Amino acid sequence: GWIHYFAIESYGSLVVSLFWQHINAQMNLKEAKAQYGLIVAGGQVGAISGCTLVVSSRTLGVAELYYLGGILTLTPPIIVYFYLKRFPIVAANSTTHGAAAKRVAPGFLEGLRLLFRHPYVLGIFAVSALFEVIATILDYQMKVLGKASHNSTADFASFMGQFGQATNSVSLIFSVVGTSFVIRNLGLRLTLMLFPAMLVVVIALVYCSPSMHVLFWVMVTIKALSYALNNPSKEMLYMVTTDSIKFKAKSWIDVFGGRASKAMGSVVTNAFKKPVSALMLYGSLISLAIACGLLLVTSLLGRAFERLSTTEQLIGMDGPSTDEEVQSLTETDEQDDAEAPLRKN
Repeated sequence: GWIHYFAIESYGSLVVSLFWQHINAQMNLKEAKAQYGLIVAGGQVGAISGCTLVVSSRTLGVAELYYLGGILTLTPPIIVYFYLKRFPIVAANSTTHGAAAKRVAPGFLEGLRLLFRHPYVLGIFAVSALFEVIATILDYQMKVLGKASHNSTADFASFMGQFGQATNSVSLIFSVVGTSFVIRNLGLRLTLMLFPAMLVVVIALVYCSPSMHVLFWVMVTIKALSYALNNPSKEMLYMVTTDSIKFKAKSWIDVFGGRASKAMGSVVTNAFKKPVSALMLYGSLISLAIACGLLLVTSLLGRAFERLSTTEQLIGMDGPSTDEEVQSLTETDEQDDAEAPLRKN
């Protein structure tokens, strides 16, 4: 079981990260605003199909579904092969800013060096990591209460399948009709801030009413909006970085950062797992504090993105320097308001 869990988590992290690395390198900001919602919607169709099968686990069998899932993991390489035959990789979009991206030496730790060298990239890491900590805590809370309400493994699997159906259905609907609309009308900064603001509200709801049904719909809401709104917005932040950051630093953020964040969330749940009342109380308070911090980070990061887009600078090239990046993240809102007409265009 431990080996299978490790394999599944590693496979999911690597494949999804590589997919978005390729997409970010091939699309510009205008294309991303128009197409990212549809890309997410396509993923949700597959997720809903899988969850529907899981709901029928009492009839189909848990082991049989597990075998089917293993077989389906063999299909992405085939799909990618024919996709690249039909749509060959084009030159990187980094040159659209009028200069070639700064070359970096290859190496396993190069992405980590880029991560700590550029405050903007470190901010992207914080956006990814802080949410994962919150999601891990809330997910564990829901599963503890859900497991206590279902007697057999098949019943609990069916419950989780229903959760997946609800989450991915909401995500599908929102990604089709809402993702591009929200990003185009609010701009990336407010869109990024919208998600942690919503987290503050729903976590406060869990704190006030810690029940399985409340947690179920809270998790449906944050997971769905994470897939349909937060993730596409987060990926757009890479549009003002070089390909070295899009591939090298992003790998560290998505794979190692994601696993480390789940580990941090697990430290919290393990510390307060008994009694359940302590888990609900302290888990909610810690999640609320992290959500407030995430709201601040997204505000600063969104402002920096808009300024970099306006000046057509790329993070990871010879400029801006680290000091200039920090200044871009921390300048006052007066300049941000003055640039609002430019962002609307």
